[in-house]
Amino acid sequence: MTRVTVCNPLCRTPLSLIIDDSCPVINLTYYWITQRHEWKAKYHPGTPPDAWEGDPDKIASLPRTIPADFARKWGEWCGENGIKGKFSFIPFPAGVGRVDQGFKDYPAVDMERWMKVTKEIIWPNFDLTPEMLTHTRVVDLKTWQLTDLWEQGEWVDPPVELLTAYITAAMQLLKNAGIPCEGVTSPGAFGGKKEEAHARATLEAALAVNDNPRPFYFLRMTRGEEMPEIPIWHAQKEKGIAIASIFGCAGDWFGSWTGYDAGDPDLFITEDLQGGRLPQVLAQEAPCVLVGHWPGFYFGGEEVGLNVLKEVKRRLDAYDPDGTKTLWMKNSEIGHYWMAKELSDITPREGENGEGVVEVNTRFPSERFTLAMDAPARFVRVNGAELKPARSRLDFRSGAFMTEGHRTYIAFDLKDGKTEIAYQKS
Repeated sequence: MTRVTVCNPLCRTPLSLIIDDSCPVINLTYYWITQRHEWKAKYHPGTPPDAWEGDPDKIASLPRTIPADFARKWGEWCGENGIKGKFSFIPFPAGVGRVDQGFKDYPAVDMERWMKVTKEIIWPNFDLTPEMLTHTRVVDLKTWQLTDLWEQGEWVDPPVELLTAYITAAMQLLKNAGIPCEGVTSPGAFGGKKEEAHARATLEAALAVNDNPRPFYFLRMTRGEEMPEIPIWHAQKEKGIAIASIFGCAGDWFGSWTGYDAGDPDLFITEDLQGGRLPQVLAQEAPCVLVGHWPGFYFGGEEVGLNVLKEVKRRLDAYDPDGTKTLWMKNSEIGHYWMAKELSDITPREGENGEGVVEVNTRFPSERFTLAMDAPARFVRVNGAELKPARSRLDFRSGAFMTEGHRTYIAFDLKDGKTEIAYQKS
């Protein structure tokens, strides 16, 4: 029987860009360091801040706002250059105001401009997620007042009974503002010691708020030599329900979360295209997910992080000049693809008149689903529709097949239900 395996989409390695600490109007870093310094002075007077707590002496130099005009410039450049990924949209940033109610200390027009840019420019290419509620202090859901607990501190190990309610509240605020989110982002290591519960809570919240049976979450970074596959949690195969964990592999090297520590493109990929983190990951053909923080892209108006991104993209284009090695994808698209890869039933068999048949049964649809068969094929049909032959990897698209030596690659949009692939061997 012909062996059939699932490949990367279009035989290309997924690339994705994660933007954390992003929210409308305000510069989260200013408020985060301010609140953390106040907390430190209250509970640990005289104790200098740890590096991860930021430098309180630089608070005065930080802008309190990141303008919508910059978000538009950034989003338009990403769209023009094919960059996709995930963009946090913190729903109650630092407790300053709720995205569904506005920020009382800032002009309403600022929020209106930000929402317009977010929905029209950023959202088409980036999943939008809460980074829980405030990304600073934990909210008391009964009073909507800030407590002295920290979302990325004490809530590394949060009370399980509150997790679902807390994540549900974060998703609901975004939905109230017209943004049914595709997943969630953990502020720091929020939920990191209870990942099974965190994944379940996120899935339950996604179903309850957005009727989304296949969300994702971003919690972990890895700098290890071997990149993991995309972990799939709490799968209900027969119902098409699951949640994917997206791993970041590179960052924070754009402009840092602080917005005052400059980045370096060489840490991602060097000018000779050999060094840096990205070539290591791309060589493994594992999803290559870059991570940066919004204040560092703006960098007080100097746009340091944006310029680093432009240089990294230029080098990635030189690494893959014809676009046959890599494919920019949203986090949700990566999650959906790996669900389809891991949770679909793929059965090869002999058909009539000497044809080979591959049957795919799934509840996990995905675009550009790509199979490899250990047999050369003269033609391929998917559910009766004949696919176009691709002359090379450059021409390989969804709805096409490609033969290289004794292998045939087939790409199509996988639908919910049964898909039948018929092919004639050369």
